[in-house]
Amino acid sequence: MTFKEIQRRIKKKDYLFSDHADEERTKDNLTAQEVEKVVLSGRVIEERLDDPRGESRLIAGKTNDGRLVHVVIGLRFGKPVIVTNYIPSQVEWIGGTIRKR
Repeated sequence: MTFKEIQRRIKKKDYLFSDHADEERTKDNLTAQEVEKVVLSGRVIEERLDDPRGESRLIAGKTNDGRLVHVVIGLRFGKPVIVTNYIPSQVEWIGGTIRKR
């Protein structure tokens, strides 16, 4: 599924939210609407299209109040699934979009 198709499905509310993502969202004081906005306005910074667990994408974007958020989206049952979402650590990320090695 292309990123544009994932965005289209998110916009139509045709996606799943994992329990883990919901816990992380709550921990970081994010609303479901903020996570959706990140997917709709953000950009893919990593793709794992051949992962044995299924394809996934890491998306980086900002909330309306300027917080940088990462959202990992996979596919399950032909639908996008928000697997996790979090505010990236400066210890692990450069500018929130480049993974430190």
